[in-house]
Amino acid sequence: MKQHASDVEPDVPILRWRDRPPGGDADEDRAAALTRDALASGAFPAGLDDRELAALEARLGTERRARPPFWLRPAIVAALVSISVASVMGYETGWFAPLRARLRFRAIPPAVPIPTARPKARPSRPAVESARPAPAPVVPPAPPPTTVTEPPARKLALATPPPAPAPAPVERSEPTPASPEIVELEQAMSLLRGKHDAPAALAALDEYIARFPDGTLAREARVARVDALLMLDRADDALRALEELPLDAHRRSTELQLIRGELRARTDCAHAEADFTAVLARVQAGALEERALYGRAVCRSTQGNTGGAADDLRRYIDRFPKGAHAGWAHRWLESTKPNQ
Repeated sequence: MKQHASDVEPDVPILRWRDRPPGGDADEDRAAALTRDALASGAFPAGLDDRELAALEARLGTERRARPPFWLRPAIVAALVSISVASVMGYETGWFAPLRARLRFRAIPPAVPIPTARPKARPSRPAVESARPAPAPVVPPAPPPTTVTEPPARKLALATPPPAPAPAPVERSEPTPASPEIVELEQAMSLLRGKHDAPAALAALDEYIARFPDGTLAREARVARVDALLMLDRADDALRALEELPLDAHRRSTELQLIRGELRARTDCAHAEADFTAVLARVQAGALEERALYGRAVCRSTQGNTGGAADDLRRYIDRFPKGAHAGWAHRWLESTKPNQ
């Protein structure tokens, strides 16, 4: 059990921690070791001696505050004079009027004393009878006490705007029902595009064309009929429908001409090559160009135009190196090298 400081005998001297002998497991021994390590010799510089302290004190007593340089004194004086003149001129010319109005004390009107009438002394009875009655002094009425009242706040009378006229009732026209032509074509297109029911869509389109051969949407119906025939793999019927369909500035005219060329290439490469050439003159990239190059190369090869076919296949490989027919194009070019 550790002893308290009060329990130590008074005759036993108390050693400082750094003077304790090294070693030991007590808390005081460990604290002494830390103190000795912290107070190593040469850890702190020695202080000033008496001579240096005396010289420092004498220097502090004799040194004076450094004055501003001589060339700066006129500038300081001129600045102070300028500030003083500007302040006077500003006060006289009204520059500081807002500040003066803010700092001015409002005079409080003095209270007017209310005059009081002195009581009259009663004269004796003989004096009253002998004295001539004098007129009573006229005492002016006391003015009412002066009170500072604020003027009533003025209320701005806003002009009441005239009531806005009631809006005229809007006559809602009933929606115009769709014409039977549009309704019938929408049903056919829903069967073709939405449900992918090509037989039912083809029947609905044939019925529409029979009822409205010169209708407003007759061309769209004929184009949709070609798509239905292609979905049913009826290539001959699709080709006849395309040959009867005029290819003008319709947005799908280029694609339809390419399809017509691909269908013609089975039996009529001369007309098919013309379709492919027309498509290549209008498109410069994309799947349509790839299909047109391949189709024209096949037609030229079939007709014996080996050089034209080789040109189309080289262009195909250059434009579409990973196209669907790139491998076949490489093999065809390798096989025809000796014959070129």
